[in-house]
Amino acid sequence: MSLIDRFRRENAVQQYDFWLDLRGVPMRRRRELRRELRANLTEASADVGMTRALFGIGSPKQLAHETAPDDPTRPRWGLGALVAALVFGLVAFGVMYTATTYTSGVEASGVTGQTVRGFVFPWYGVEFSARIEPDRGGLATGAANVQYYLLGPPLLAFLLVAQPWRLLRRRGERG
Repeated sequence: MSLIDRFRRENAVQQYDFWLDLRGVPMRRRRELRRELRANLTEASADVGMTRALFGIGSPKQLAHETAPDDPTRPRWGLGALVAALVFGLVAFGVMYTATTYTSGVEASGVTGQTVRGFVFPWYGVEFSARIEPDRGGLATGAANVQYYLLGPPLLAFLLVAQPWRLLRRRGERG
């Protein structure tokens, strides 16, 4: 099997694993299903080639939906982590953009040689600061008390998407 065929096989297996994870399949069962798919693709590629073997399994998403029913008692940790990372990136970008814009406003006002501090909507409680040195000697910008925005919204997004309270439903069904 060529290197490209191995790459294509592993790409399909990883996509399959991703969709199985979203369906709520436990790690041990996903490992077994990945191993089975990898073996089937290797065997089929020896007979008909990797392209036809991949076409034979169809979409990894559809295969995962057919293989495993959705488990409403399992939290979606992976999806929660992905959404939390996206929210963290958006908040960090927003804070940096606001700090840069604040610094541009201080520069446009003509204030040089002193640190200017202020608050900007919608960042309640975050103090932005900017210092422009005279004669284009440099600039500094910053944001204080931003930790609540960098931790709070991503944590909230993680909890809402991962739904850890689903574990309580599982315990209630056992008891």
